Amino acid sequence: MLPTYQIFGSKSSQDVDVCFFVDSLDGIRGNHEVVKMYTQQVKFNTSKPINGNLAILKNGIIIENFKGSADELNNALFTTYNLHDQVYKNHIQQLVARDVTSRIVRCARSLVASFTRTDLRVASKVALRADVATQIDFLDTIELKNYTDFGKHGSVIEIYKSMAFQLGMTIALMNDIELYTKEEIIATFPELEHYILRKEQNSEVLQKHLKLFITMVKNDIQRHH
Repeated sequence: MLPTYQIFGSKSSQDVDVCFFVDSLDGIRGNHEVVKMYTQQVKFNTSKPINGNLAILKNGIIIENFKGSADELNNALFTTYNLHDQVYKNHIQQLVARDVTSRIVRCARSLVASFTRTDLRVASKVALRADVATQIDFLDTIELKNYTDFGKHGSVIEIYKSMAFQLGMTIALMNDIELYTKEEIIATFPELEHYILRKEQNSEVLQKHLKLFITMVKNDIQRHH
């Protein structure tokens, strides 16, 4: 029997983010196979690629999931439900407190991982195996304008879009603002609009936001030591 599911995220996204609700999760490979199976079996009536996730619910709250953090997925599903044509009711009954540290870690890892197909591949892979402080030190050495080839990770436009999205979400959350869509990030950070919309290759404004993120995280680390 096919699981129930919800579409979530930005209305204007180039793919369709779907969360399938399941009773149990497997390992990474098993979860990928389950996502692939459900994505093929459910008729989504779209030409867009499907980006599937899996989640376990308890009392209307996500307690475990495949990709990303449970708190972020829970609140994204809840807040973006009405942006999409849904087959099922909103399975998420309430928002949960966000784990800011988890968001910082995911943002830092995502940014560092962008450089694993550049001439910084060795240093970036070492940083990925280390703690967030080491990853921030790695990012602090980066001048984005010096990197125009990110290999199979994607074009500069795609990488900048991903970076702008991660930085927008994370800087906002560090200021107690929750953002889950491209439109919300653009409204909060208008200067990131052209990156989010895949229209900007000049790295100057993105570099400023990267430095802001680095400074905020360094201050946060100092406060907790």
